[in-house]
Amino acid sequence: MEQTSSRRGNTKVTTIINPLQDFHSSKSKYLLALHSCSESFGIAIKDIKNPENIIISEVFNIGRSLSNKLFSCIENILPRKFWKQIIRISVAKGPGSFTSTRLTISMARTLAQQMNCSLDSLSTFHLMAKRLYEDLDQSQIKNPFWIKDFLPRRGFVAGKYKLIKIHQESNYHEFTEIIPPKLIINEKEINPSIKASNNIEKDIISLIDFSQYCQNSKINSHWRKTLPIYPTSPIDNK
Repeated sequence: MEQTSSRRGNTKVTTIINPLQDFHSSKSKYLLALHSCSESFGIAIKDIKNPENIIISEVFNIGRSLSNKLFSCIENILPRKFWKQIIRISVAKGPGSFTSTRLTISMARTLAQQMNCSLDSLSTFHLMAKRLYEDLDQSQIKNPFWIKDFLPRRGFVAGKYKLIKIHQESNYHEFTEIIPPKLIINEKEINPSIKASNNIEKDIISLIDFSQYCQNSKINSHWRKTLPIYPTSPIDNK
């Protein structure tokens, strides 16, 4: 079996090509994280009953075939017979690929409803904040900043963020989303700003860290509140 491991704080992150059969058991209680806002589909699971504090993650480069491979990708990392042991789900809600984001959110909402568990969600820009804020000047790191992405013929999509706290015990970087991603006509309005960049391998870990934080904090996140962020409607021609 081919796998790679790394140590992040007190958590061991294992990226796998084939599922770790020994990791799964009838006593496990899983956190499940899903990120499909680009052409890659990221999945992470964590068994909160596992004393080794391991996160297993995998990124599938499946392009536009997510609708046909969504279930099989999840089963590759967490076989379906263990799905009833999922106690919390988290999902990236965009901005990103309109179809892929909606597909994954729809599935996450359905699973959370059927299993009566919390569904956490963050925007893709919010997830990027942990990686990107260190690109700011030291004098700006503790101040609000923007993450932006340029859309041809549309302008900029940008969200505003601020670092609140780094939780040392879990390495969870807590940011507040002051302004969710939205269309910005005048780039001068968003300063200081950092260009958005996808790194699903890292952002899926940040997403499950967020879910672990919510679990530890006993936060109840109802599935009805999770909706996709898509700043430009696919049918809006204005």
